[in-house]
Amino acid sequence: MTDPRQIRRPDQRPPDQRPPNGTGGRLGIVQLVVTSLQSLSLCRDDALRLAALPTLLYFAAMTYGQSAAYALMTAIEGGSTELDPALGGRLLLTGLVAVLSLSWLSVNWLRFLLLGQQSAPGLGWKLGRPHLLFLLSALALAFAALLSLSLLSLPIQLVLRGAAQIGFWAAALAIGLAAIRISLALVAVAIGQPLGLRQAWEASKGQGIVLLMAFLLAEIPFVLLVSLVGLIAGATGLAAMAPYTLLLIGCLIQIVATMAQCGVLAAAYRRLVGVRA
Repeated sequence: MTDPRQIRRPDQRPPDQRPPNGTGGRLGIVQLVVTSLQSLSLCRDDALRLAALPTLLYFAAMTYGQSAAYALMTAIEGGSTELDPALGGRLLLTGLVAVLSLSWLSVNWLRFLLLGQQSAPGLGWKLGRPHLLFLLSALALAFAALLSLSLLSLPIQLVLRGAAQIGFWAAALAIGLAAIRISLALVAVAIGQPLGLRQAWEASKGQGIVLLMAFLLAEIPFVLLVSLVGLIAGATGLAAMAPYTLLLIGCLIQIVATMAQCGVLAAAYRRLVGVRA
């Protein structure tokens, strides 16, 4: 007779309190970045369909706010500290729409990578609860990070004085490490898999540096590409002749960079947490 104690019973705990079921192990920086870029390359048709609408929205936002951004830069270069309220409102709206479009893209791409094509069908135009929760959670995380950095900046200046710049960068690194570890919870929100902040923190224990470096490394090639395109456009006069073409190229590069960074988080999530059936 089978011992009842040996029978594996279903986990009765709430989903957000169950332990991660990922394979675990040490993550590799290069491995995460390569996996992300390979996903973009192998699934380029799906990447194109899911990026189409967010790209249009992102480009529209950047086009709308371009003149306000130029005016702000001109005012700063001229030493002005006053900002026209109309420009401020325009820049705020531009930022909100840009964040919305990138959030929309991120959720769809994360769902595709972790749940499959059926979870992000068509052009991914349908917005649901995961999109809203992801947007609000990402904004909350960004606000908490900026607030923490602001609160730490004053004591750093008072205590370190001459070395305040070093202290500031150290604080920024610490906050970045905390944010990237908590960001696993954002991935869970996107795919509708409950994961508490404590679980995300425990699952990423000892992996903060790797996650942060891989996340930043996935962006670096695209930053260099934007810089190269800007230099060529400035040297050839393309920036003056076709500013909107140059803006579109910049938007496309940002869209691809965002998908690459989401790929890093998806690969890490699959390893550290796992996707529940």
